[in-house]
Amino acid sequence: MRYGRWMIFWAFAVLGVGPALSGECQIERAPAVPVIIKDLRALVATKINGRTARFVIDTGAFWSMLSPQARSEYGLPDGGGPMGLWVSGFNGSTSAYVTSVRKFTFLGVPFHDAQFVVGGNDFPSGAVGLLGGRILQLADVEFDFGDGQMRFVVAKHCGRTPLAYWAHDESFGAVKLHRISARHPFLIGHAMLDGRRIRVLFDTGSPRSMLALDAARRVGLTPHTRGVKIAGGLAGVAKGWLHSWVVPVALFQIGDEKIEHTRVLLSDFSLSGLRVDMVLGADFFLSHRILIDNRHHVLYFTYNGGPVFDLGHRYLIERHGAAAVEAGPGAQGMQSAGPAQAGKATVRPASASRSMRRGMALAAEGQYQGALSDLDRACALDPHNAEYRFRRGRIYWAAGQPARALKDLDAAIRAQPSLYEARLSRARVLLSWADAPADGRRVALADINIASLMVPDASVQRLQVANLYARIGRYSDALRAINLWIYFHREDALLPMGWNVRCWIRAEGDVQLHRALRDCQRAIHRLPSPAAALGNRGLVYLRLGELHRAISSYDAALAVRPKLAVALYGRGVAELHSRQEAAGRADLAAAQKLDPGVPRLFAHMHLRP
Repeated sequence: MRYGRWMIFWAFAVLGVGPALSGECQIERAPAVPVIIKDLRALVATKINGRTARFVIDTGAFWSMLSPQARSEYGLPDGGGPMGLWVSGFNGSTSAYVTSVRKFTFLGVPFHDAQFVVGGNDFPSGAVGLLGGRILQLADVEFDFGDGQMRFVVAKHCGRTPLAYWAHDESFGAVKLHRISARHPFLIGHAMLDGRRIRVLFDTGSPRSMLALDAARRVGLTPHTRGVKIAGGLAGVAKGWLHSWVVPVALFQIGDEKIEHTRVLLSDFSLSGLRVDMVLGADFFLSHRILIDNRHHVLYFTYNGGPVFDLGHRYLIERHGAAAVEAGPGAQGMQSAGPAQAGKATVRPASASRSMRRGMALAAEGQYQGALSDLDRACALDPHNAEYRFRRGRIYWAAGQPARALKDLDAAIRAQPSLYEARLSRARVLLSWADAPADGRRVALADINIASLMVPDASVQRLQVANLYARIGRYSDALRAINLWIYFHREDALLPMGWNVRCWIRAEGDVQLHRALRDCQRAIHRLPSPAAALGNRGLVYLRLGELHRAISSYDAALAVRPKLAVALYGRGVAELHSRQEAAGRADLAAAQKLDPGVPRLFAHMHLRP
């Protein structure tokens, strides 16, 4: 996308400047750009031809990008730019083309005929694309994701004075970056891992920090190291998937900051031409306040508090479910150099919107108590704001408080009936909560029906619609929803997930079973961690009465994930029907111990032992 440096100065002139002085050094700060943290992605609001569009702030991207689904949704031209254009990510490369936006608005400034690269996969978390590294060179830039904001700054008469103006008497860290330029906008520096120097990329577009497999081997870490756990598959801009693991690390050091006895994500990624050993992602940015001095190629940071690499028990539960995870050491024992550990968590934001954004940042780190405190403040300051009630309701649900979640979601929908995300969340609560109101299923079905009319056809939320219809027993509606999603993602890396969901819907509903089998087979061959698809195939065979094949498929699923309760229970049912009484009873008991709700699921499908 083409921008000039004048954009930032226009934003300063139009929006005002807050000076921060240190001797003769003057740091002019533009007003904060609000940042919403969702699923560990930093989202900023823009407009495409007058329509709201959220982008991921991505310091690791060379180009600003749109997904093909977003280009279609916003009615943008479908071709242009140089022939043979390719974009690369950590999971490979993919072809791309250029589109133009008649009027793109960012920082309140309109840009006409702004160009974006179109390619890759659909972006999650409600984002339509990426705002890449080149736009972030227009001035020095400060990232304060923990407080739900970022801003551009201009240093005057500062020379090489450190620009961490907020640190005052606190200690701060500094990392010398490789030379930043229009041709090389990437933020690359060095850190230490278990005593060895490594090359790191600061990348807000990666939700979690990742260690490359080759770099891990140099310090004696492999997927077979004691204490390593499988984390599943990772998707990026290309169609392929990568395997990932959670590995223990004795010491990670950047600047003077030390993080001891932690866990990091390990993956076999490769970033073409950058020779990067590790990516420091949005989780690192959330736990630090960071300023990039583009002129002198230095990154300044202070520690905010909270986890840096949060890959302990809670992360594995999110990936695999509570029943599939063995208790073990989490991301504990983190230490930060000097007073930087004090952070700023005790400062209460003044405005409702800032309180909401900081609450979302805390929730992204799993700090639900602090998140709810900030959302309580936001709701108190603006009690009729539907978005605040919706977001607090989501956090209540994540924190295991369904009654309060339902109360907030009810209030959000009353305030804004068109907020379909709140309707989908309320339906999920009503269908999952054992103590839901008596009319819960009726209300849930109404919510799903209304949301289905509002959700964009290509949106990932169409998958949620499909799953919710299946849970309520409306299998034909579920199949229509998943078929629509698959149509728009037929060239997407997430397509195997769609096949797997469709296989489950057909198997659960006992419909089109041979088509379900084909979907499962395709998903098994394309997913990097196929345990769920293998389990779904076992269910299909169970429906078909092919008990030996059902048991074999469940065996394969449990070889990948030994504590997958639904596979254990399904195998137990198949074994009992095959007159393997002892094995069947043992599997049923083990499944119920892992997940007491699994017998209800099979009873719902009329599959009883």
